[in-house]
Amino acid sequence: MNGIPPHTEHGLFADDTALWTSSHQLANLNGRLQQSINEFEKWCKAWKLKQQPIKTELVHFSIHPRKKYKNPAQVKVENIIIQPATFTRYLGMIMDNRLTWRTHLKRVETRIPARLILLRFLNRTAIEPNHNIMLNLYKSLVRTVIIYGYPVLLSADNKRWDRIQIIQSKALRVALGLPHYTSADYIHRIANIPRIKDYAINLLEKASSTASSNNEMIYHRSLQDILLVS
Repeated sequence: MNGIPPHTEHGLFADDTALWTSSHQLANLNGRLQQSINEFEKWCKAWKLKQQPIKTELVHFSIHPRKKYKNPAQVKVENIIIQPATFTRYLGMIMDNRLTWRTHLKRVETRIPARLILLRFLNRTAIEPNHNIMLNLYKSLVRTVIIYGYPVLLSADNKRWDRIQIIQSKALRVALGLPHYTSADYIHRIANIPRIKDYAINLLEKASSTASSNNEMIYHRSLQDILLVS
């Protein structure tokens, strides 16, 4: 999509397209996005692709998300006005307009109970419970869900990570068949599993090192920026 102006970034994944830009002035923001959308519409028509305005979402990320704007952010897609939403979902991550990740974590928390029930069932029905097997099941059934999108989740504050840690501690108790009052320190020590934020930071450090080794310096610098604030 060579027609997209340089002031706007874009991302493509299968049939999902994201456009984003930034500005200190709302009028500039609207103008930049609309210009980019217009160019995207031309590109779609040239390639005979159909847009779906009813599935298009707009989120205005702001350091003052509660501020009431006289002319709020809005754009048109095929002459249909798209009003700003409070959150959107992209590549499995739910991004709210304050980037608190609160909505995303609520969604994660709804997916965990059924997995804990399965872990509890497997632990109780095993003739000889094997901790290594149960820990591997925890990693595949629970940790993959709560750690998904960790590079951007590391921008969340410690309150969010405390909630994720609670999920991990609870799941480890279930996997190992330990009572609910077992301390988190004891659980992590006998399981030899790091606390969830430490695990995420370790993953990010490895990804950054790999990017550097592969001479992917833009990606490497982006990951380093996240590490600085995590």
